[in-house]
Amino acid sequence: MELSIYKREKKQINKLRHQKNIPAVVYAKGRENETIYLKADEINNQLAKLQPGDLSTCIFTLKGEKETFQAIVKDIQYFVINYNIQHIDFMRVDEKREITAKVPIRCIGLNECVGIKQGGSFRQVIRAMKVKCLPKNLPKEFIIDISKMDIGAVQRLSDIELPKNVISVSKKLREVIVSITKR
Repeated sequence: MELSIYKREKKQINKLRHQKNIPAVVYAKGRENETIYLKADEINNQLAKLQPGDLSTCIFTLKGEKETFQAIVKDIQYFVINYNIQHIDFMRVDEKREITAKVPIRCIGLNECVGIKQGGSFRQVIRAMKVKCLPKNLPKEFIIDISKMDIGAVQRLSDIELPKNVISVSKKLREVIVSITKR
């Protein structure tokens, strides 16, 4: 996804928001932080294309006047009243440096699930797994097929097969992701 960015002065924040722009900052290891802003319409249109949970694994191409580079969203703040974006923190991506991101966990096979057909209830406890890898190896999502799970069955973080060159940052791999329980 591509976004246009513009340089800003730190004191411009209220004026920018009034003009329907979103203040942001770009962090990078070994570089000074860059204060920027984005057009609200442009970022909102791009975010609307994402599925819930996908923002943390989306690598954006940020196009400035002098430079184009890749970055991921590290933090996004919203106004409490209207849930409009208030501020975004980007982290510049270096193709040769590992990044840490939360990868969404999605479940398939709900309609075919043996345990649910027997009267059980589906419960997803964990919705993302934190991993570390090079940007090119960052998985978009992890898929768990629950179709063969019986009542009382669980799937744990340790059951997820990680792609080559992707490392789990989670220290509690025994944690339950999904379970089929009795009603």
